[in-house]
Amino acid sequence: MNDTGSAINQSDISGIMSAGAAGIVLINRKDAGFTTLLEDYCSDVVQVTVADGNDIIEYARATSKASAKVIYKNTVLGVRPSPTVAAFSSRGPSTFSPGVLKPDILAPGLNIIAAWPPLTILGSGPFNIRSGTSMSTPHVSGIAALVKSSHPDWSAAAIKSAILTTADITDSAGGPILDEQHQRATAYAMGAGHANPIKAIDPGLVYDLSITEYAGYICALLGDQGLATIARDPTLSCKMLPKIPEAQLNYPSITVPLRSRPFTVNRTVTNVGPINSVYTLKMEVPKSLTVRVYPETLVFSKVGQKNTFSITVSRHRSVGSKALQGSLSWVSKKHVVRSPIVASPLL
Repeated sequence: MNDTGSAINQSDISGIMSAGAAGIVLINRKDAGFTTLLEDYCSDVVQVTVADGNDIIEYARATSKASAKVIYKNTVLGVRPSPTVAAFSSRGPSTFSPGVLKPDILAPGLNIIAAWPPLTILGSGPFNIRSGTSMSTPHVSGIAALVKSSHPDWSAAAIKSAILTTADITDSAGGPILDEQHQRATAYAMGAGHANPIKAIDPGLVYDLSITEYAGYICALLGDQGLATIARDPTLSCKMLPKIPEAQLNYPSITVPLRSRPFTVNRTVTNVGPINSVYTLKMEVPKSLTVRVYPETLVFSKVGQKNTFSITVSRHRSVGSKALQGSLSWVSKKHVVRSPIVASPLL
């Protein structure tokens, strides 16, 4: 048995086996929780979670005649709960722009079977199992391509909005998405939720953003130098652009400072669903947070029509340094357009 608090490589495995071990039980790092990050060590190594590893250790300590047997039952489908947030998945808030919720979205990134080049420094193909952002990124990119193929005239911001506002917030067992410790995942762990490609094709409403609005946000955050660097054009200037604070960016998620004095932001949604649509407000917020939205009903008579609403947030009792979170949803007969709300006293 070995606790992978430090990195284990193939030479370590070979050394243990050559010393006479019959096999190796590799227990996850404690901070990995229920996340099992598979590595192709060899058939002599069995990887287990911290919880399972603790049971094995307890069993070995409890009896002088401990024995072990590994029974391979092939790939197991429908494991619950899933999805869960992996231990290595980046957590928010963003230190550079905390007023925009990060991460945005979850996507499959743990132990992903993927096509592999015939020869690499890590081995030969045609398939390999890899984990990390490099594996979740292709999933989201594929969803973006799917949405773009259905709506070729949509902007990148509209596509992103469609993916975020239709994300799943429950797991396969019908409960809230959990983190690697099997605690309820916060918005700073999962963003808007787990990407759902089928729903993203038909979001109902989108939070769109123009180039000018993005540029105004960059100007408010970074000034002339930031704009010139990001746009790769040293002639650009913020003088003729509106300064848009990060909280007022027309983003699908809503992040505001947590104060006793009300703080108001505005959002504009564009109808990309049925011609005649009526959306009503649905709120889920903690009792210590007061959120008022005006208007509480959005009526659309045509595709492409825009409606603007305001969100005013305040706390009515002290909550210390803890961020509060909830959600705002616009609900019609066919669609649910959900935005996470995060109110942070650190902003």
